This record gives sequence, structure tokens and C-alpha cells, in this order.
Amino acid sequence: MLFAACGELVEVNNPGPSEEVQHLSVGVEGIITMEAKGGEVSIPYTITESVEGLALEATTAQDWIGDITIGQEAVTLFVDVNNSTEQRVGMVTLAYGKENVTIAIQQAGAEVSEDVSFIITSERKMPFTAKGGAGTITYTIEDEQANAQPTANVDADWVRIDEITAEAVNFTVGRNTETTKRSTKITLSYKGVEFTVFVDQEAASNEVTLKADKSVVKSGEQVTFTVIYEGEDVTSSSTIHANYTNEEVSNPYTTTESGDLSFYAKYNGIKSKLCSVTVTPAYAPEFPADSNPESYAFNQRVLLVDHTGLGCGYCPYMKEAIKTAQENANYKDKFNVVYSYSYSSSEVCYTSTSKTLFSYYQNICSSSTIGMYLTGYPSTTFNYNHNTAGNYNMVQSQINEVWDENPTASIALAAKIEGDKIVVSASVKSSKTQNVKLSLWVLEDDIYATQSNATASWMHTHHNVLRDAPTKVSATDISGVDFGYVEANTTMSRVMEFDLFAASSWNKENFKVIAIISAPSEKYDNKYEVVNTAICEMGSSIGFDYKK
Repeated sequence: MLFAACGELVEVNNPGPSEEVQHLSVGVEGIITMEAKGGEVSIPYTITESVEGLALEATTAQDWIGDITIGQEAVTLFVDVNNSTEQRVGMVTLAYGKENVTIAIQQAGAEVSEDVSFIITSERKMPFTAKGGAGTITYTIEDEQANAQPTANVDADWVRIDEITAEAVNFTVGRNTETTKRSTKITLSYKGVEFTVFVDQEAASNEVTLKADKSVVKSGEQVTFTVIYEGEDVTSSSTIHANYTNEEVSNPYTTTESGDLSFYAKYNGIKSKLCSVTVTPAYAPEFPADSNPESYAFNQRVLLVDHTGLGCGYCPYMKEAIKTAQENANYKDKFNVVYSYSYSSSEVCYTSTSKTLFSYYQNICSSSTIGMYLTGYPSTTFNYNHNTAGNYNMVQSQINEVWDENPTASIALAAKIEGDKIVVSASVKSSKTQNVKLSLWVLEDDIYATQSNATASWMHTHHNVLRDAPTKVSATDISGVDFGYVEANTTMSRVMEFDLFAASSWNKENFKVIAIISAPSEKYDNKYEVVNTAICEMGSSIGFDYKK
């Protein structure tokens, strides 16, 4: 088949399917003729006995043929305006596996216009996110008419033409609230010359975020919610619902009873993930104020446990080594010490919790690759998974080995005894997204009991003596309770209540708590390892521990 195009002969192969084509057939005669103004073209096709894993493809090498879309029964495409006076031909190939059919698009040239030049200088295809926004089409017009301006038409109500000048058309794309993408065309015309600009907009996101101004409130206080969609505040267009009941609640919402509450938001038919709020009783201790809200430069205090006993003749040497570290300016702020008396059940400082703790560290330290094992008294252990030091001279070197110069989190807490309850308000501030566990141990100060082989009188008065673990310890796990999934550069707070247990030989007036936060560590096969610790007196509070 031959046809003339601007003085040249253009040969087109027979576009019809060959005898080998078994599945794909096209419902046109091989050549589609178009006027110079261009426009949309539809190429119907049929696939019989479709082959699993094969899909129809449609391609072209011509940049003036675009916006190709493959439908179930037809391939549609758009042909640009031909501003040249020369006829042009382009090929579109439909392929199904090894089968293919080529269709020729023959477009007439434009009528001669010697006094007008209209050229688009910006991109002809303009992408937008679902949020929409402003767009500009630029061009040049050369004509005898001063300040010549084209006309601009758009066939979608979500695109608004704002301004037309001699150099540009400014337009606005509205927000796409649907979860499907959309496209439209803007057509510019001047004295018979037309250009088409395609506007493609992404589908709306299906993620809505609900935030509360407080994660912990006291009963009777208000919580104010904010709904975020694609980075914008859409609270006024959203509804807030209580989880489980699905009832719509007011915003702000006034809490009425203590407990863990959860809420979700609805915006444009999209449901958010749950937002949790802990409502604490009115008697809960106040959270300590953050002395440096913008900082995440924390100090770490290693958990040092001295496994000891009153009747242990060598234990005073370990106590002396720990006291030396506490008085050393380079070490005193690097650790918190717990004295765990498990040597003899007949001693006044002994507790079953201490014995269980000793069993846990026996299991951990027996697998130590360094070769240090927890076999006797005295022994010190560092954090949850580290080896033990039985040598008095190794306390400071062991602190150096496990101390982290840049810990990822810190804990602030307030504690009190309320009747037969221990109530703790705890906040974890994290520079890293991580799962956090919290372990709380009750310690007692000022216990007077004779220490065997004491080298100084102060050794007969015992402090930081482990009495109880409200969050429980076992021979296989001492990491405590799940505190929550803390996102990077955020603070999470909880109020917890535990039954107060005080044996007849214990003095609850001298109680305090050590809070130990831990997170999975790759160094220890993703077991929970200590991140930081803090000790708080009953009836007081302690803030986040920042570098000094």
C-alpha cells in the first residue's frame, strides 16, 4: 500500500493480521485518517481464547500520539494537533505475546497561516498529586495583533482556568477525594491553531491519621483530637468515634472514668487507625516536666546488679569496688545499682525475687562467650544479657564495656504509694522507633544488718535492696511488661498501678522504685536489652536524664 505525504512516498506494510494470528484481531482496516486538529482515536480489538499470563500491549514511537489506554474492548489514544502544513504518518502496534498488528495513523497537515506563530514552551503532560494545586502552561504567540491571547477550554469541573495572558495560562487542580486516578485535557486555541495539554492526577490516599493532644489524662480532663489527611488538617470535615461502640463523640472529648480508651476518625468515608488515650485516676502522680523538650541527647545509666549476701565473707570487697565507682566523677552518673540478696534465705535482706533474678542471670551468663559465669558470691551483672564480673577490679571496666554513649531513649517517672497500691506515672522519650518494655523493681533503703567480714561500719547499713518486682521476673525473662511502640522523636506516657506487697520485716516508708526500659537488640539475637534506667523515691519524681 502506498500513499503520498509531502512529496515523499511512504510505504505501509499490510496492517492486517497474518494467517498465523490465532488470538488477536483488530476491528479497523489498517489506516486511520485524521484531520490536522487531531483528537481521540479508538481502536477496537478482540482476543479469543486468551492465554494465561499474557496481556495486550500498545506502543508507538511517535511523540505526537499519546495518552494510550488499553480498555477491555478497545485501545484509545490521543493525536495532537498537527501545526505543520505537512501530512504525517505514525504507527501504533498492538501486541499479544508474539502476535502483533500495526495500525497507521495518517494525519493531514494544517492550512497555511503565514501571519501566526503559536508554540507551546512548557510540558504537554502535567502530573499532580491528589492534593491538587496550581499549574501553568507557557507559550509564545507571534501575530500582528498586540497582546495576543489564546482561548483555553477544559472538559473537567475539577480543573479551573484562573488567568490567561499573552505568555501563560494559569490554572488550579482541585483535590482528588476518590481512590482512583483521573485525567483530563486543556485545549489552547488561537486563530485555528490548537494545542492539547494533558493533566493527570493521582488517586487519593486511603490513610487518615487521628492524633490526640494528650496520650495520658486524668479522669474529668478533656482530650482534643486532630485529623490529618495527606499532611493537612481536616478535623472540621471529620467525625471522631469511640472504638467498640462506634458512637460519635464530641471534640474536645471529656473523659469520665479511668482506663485505656481508643478512638478512630472518619474522613470522606476513610477510617483512620486507632488512637489510644490512657485515662488515669485523679490520685495518679503528676508526670515530671521535660527540662529540654527539643533534646534527644540522653545519658545512659547501666543496670548493675550486685548478687550478694550478709553471710558472704567476700561480698564486702565487691561493695567496696561499687562504692569506689559511685564516688568516681567519671562513673557515678553511668550506672544505677541494685543489691540483690540471694545468698541465704535466713537473712533479713533476702527475697525470693532476688533468688529468681540470680537464676535468670545464671541462665544468661552460662552461655557467655567471654567465659565469665555466674556461679557464686559476690557477682555483678550488667544490663539484661551481658556477662558477669566476679572480680572486684572489673566493675569499672565492665561499666565501660556496656555503657552506651548515645542511648536511644530515656525514662521520666513519678511514684507514690496510694493505700494498698503502688502508682507509677512513667514517660519514655525515644529518638528511635522501637518496641519498649518496662520493668519496675521495688527497692528499700536503710536496712541495718550485720555484714560478715565488713571492712567499714557503713557496710552494715544496706541501701537499694531488691524487695519486689511488680512487673514480675522469672528464670527466663525479667524484661517486664509491654510499654508500647514508641515512634522516633516522640514521648509515650503510661500510668500503672500494682498491688503493694510489704512483708513484716520490710519498711514501706523507705521504698523507692527503679524503672528499667528495654528494647530488642540485634547484638543479643533480638532479645530485650536494657536501654536505660532511673531510680525514683516514693512520693517524688525524676525527669529525663540528659547529657550534662
